[in-house]
Amino acid sequence: MLSSLAYGLNIFFNNNAYALERFMIGIVVGTNRVGSKSRLVAAQLARIYSKLEQKVTIIDLGLMPKEAWSGTAFKKTPQSFLPIIRQTRDCQGLVFVFPEYNGSIPGPLKQYIDLLPRQEALEKKPVCLVGVTRGNFGTMRASMHLESILFYRRALIFPFSLYLPKIDELFDNKSFIEEANIQRKMMEQSKNFLEFIKRNHNACPF
Repeated sequence: MLSSLAYGLNIFFNNNAYALERFMIGIVVGTNRVGSKSRLVAAQLARIYSKLEQKVTIIDLGLMPKEAWSGTAFKKTPQSFLPIIRQTRDCQGLVFVFPEYNGSIPGPLKQYIDLLPRQEALEKKPVCLVGVTRGNFGTMRASMHLESILFYRRALIFPFSLYLPKIDELFDNKSFIEEANIQRKMMEQSKNFLEFIKRNHNACPF
């Protein structure tokens, strides 16, 4: 009887590992533009991951130090950028929230990725994409560009991106998105991304 109970408990805990495992999720605000809706989306996602009992840190590229833009930054990493590297490295998964500028990703997002160490920051790390745009097509072109960059850096790309077109209408002058269908999609992506992280946990450099 006791052995059967122990076996049952073992099966229960194995099947509910998702509920017991906690990861550090980094949410990258992929622009430095003041007043960007990407920042509001990132804050809403942070609340979702917190509700899912995950640890969350927001990596806001609006706070990138000015030394990161120096022409010598690639020769020697600025000391002021090292905390951002550590913040990124310590995450078990990264969620990129970004707009589309001129058919591609914002310059600060590319600069951030370029300044990260080649292996320890992104290689074999699960990453997830959330595109934000005022237009109708939800950053499709920028997403393809970002995916190709992250693939080159050997990140593990979660295959189900979330696209949020007509973002001004979604926020409707509020600080968060109230539309139930969008909230459902955000929650669904977050849960599935956590499962993706768990499945790839052994392959990640942490």
